[in-house]
Amino acid sequence: MKYSRPTIWMVLIFLFVTPFTAYMQGECAAFVKEALAATDDVCTDTGRNEACYGHISLSAEPQSSNIPFKFDEVGDKVNVARLSRLSLTPMDVEADVWGVALLKVQADIPNSLPNANVSVLVFGDVQLENAIPDPVYAIVRVKGPSNANIRRQPSNRAFVIDSLAPTTEVTAKGRSKDGAWLYIALPDNEGNGWVRRSLMTSAEDLTTLKELDPSLTSYGPMQAFYLKNGKSQTSCESVPNDGILIQTPEGVAQVQLWINEVKIKLGSTAFIQAQPDTKMMSITTLEGAAHVEAMGVEQVAVEGTTVTVRVDENLVPVAPPSLPHGYNIDEVQSLPVQSLERQITAAPPVFLTPTFTPTVTFTPTASIVPSVVATNTPTSTNTDLPTNTLVPTNTAIPPTNTPVPTNTLIPPTDTHVPTNTLIPPTNTPLPPPPTDTNVPPLPTGTNVPPPTSVPPTVPTDSSVSPPAPTSTEVLLP
Repeated sequence: MKYSRPTIWMVLIFLFVTPFTAYMQGECAAFVKEALAATDDVCTDTGRNEACYGHISLSAEPQSSNIPFKFDEVGDKVNVARLSRLSLTPMDVEADVWGVALLKVQADIPNSLPNANVSVLVFGDVQLENAIPDPVYAIVRVKGPSNANIRRQPSNRAFVIDSLAPTTEVTAKGRSKDGAWLYIALPDNEGNGWVRRSLMTSAEDLTTLKELDPSLTSYGPMQAFYLKNGKSQTSCESVPNDGILIQTPEGVAQVQLWINEVKIKLGSTAFIQAQPDTKMMSITTLEGAAHVEAMGVEQVAVEGTTVTVRVDENLVPVAPPSLPHGYNIDEVQSLPVQSLERQITAAPPVFLTPTFTPTVTFTPTASIVPSVVATNTPTSTNTDLPTNTLVPTNTAIPPTNTPVPTNTLIPPTDTHVPTNTLIPPTNTPLPPPPTDTNVPPLPTGTNVPPPTSVPPTVPTDSSVSPPAPTSTEVLLP
């Protein structure tokens, strides 16, 4: 039997490529395992609000150059409040490069749980940018002689949450963009609020305070950040896609995060990506649940599902979250969940039937459902109306802002009759004859003024002859 040359080449390629592919898959799996093991070794003692350099390679930028900052070798740790931007390298098996970092973030977990932190495992071609500035503190004092009101927002119309007596000293954490308000910590750690700059005095330079976004003052360091990741270029099946794994600690029901201006209430383990090329942000829940809110709409990604949010080139949402849908189990199984604090097993995909609607916090101004049910029985036109008002039989007035079917007949509330149009009402008796009618009928053609005619008013001028007699008697021929 003879074989053609293309067939022989295909067989040879198969014989050589298949073992090489298997070899590369094995190399990739071993490399991933090695990199994660190295990260576990050097980052096992990472403390609250710290970032750990896990595997080569990554780069970090500090928020301020005035504070010592070292984060360029495996095992280095730094306070996340001092971290401005963290950039990791995508996987390159031949160069033994794959950026991995571990962050432990307090988020909104109370201080009474010092060992409970949110774990954030970052790997691959990922960039994190801290949305919370590294605070600069200053001691300020109430001028007096009156109390200083502490408000929830930097506005005179905002709710007053407390007040400070004259000469009371507090710590200022930041200022408004225009510098007219200071963000301060209330005494005895009872919260934070805004106070008018003009009501306070300080021996320190308050212009060094950082500008704060009022909508982000409730978030801690790296609790609010911007995320961007590339698209994995490796052909290794065992290599997880670039992104971040976030897991809440045991004993904490839920934490709130702010990622790319999307609010995420997390009580679980989730994998999050934000890709500029696809202009899509995805929240994949491996266990538990994630409440995803964008543009006033919230969706719940239960375990086994993914919720996506369309974003623009700046990774800012341009549409509400999608309905949850089942994720790809092959992609989820390659995620390095074994490096998280709580050991979990990813839930199987859940495919939901979209029988529910999203929870919308705004109310549309127009309604598409009519509130009046159409009827085919016309209103009778033979009913005598006591008000002697002629009712048109085909007049239909719909209710305000509500579409009315064509055949619905509703009598108008105010019928306008055109001027000078005399239309006697149906079945209405004629008015009685004049009271002065003692005049016998006249022959046809007799020019006699009507009985009801009234003589014209006589001018007061004495030169005018007296008025005609008022008698209504008429002489017949």
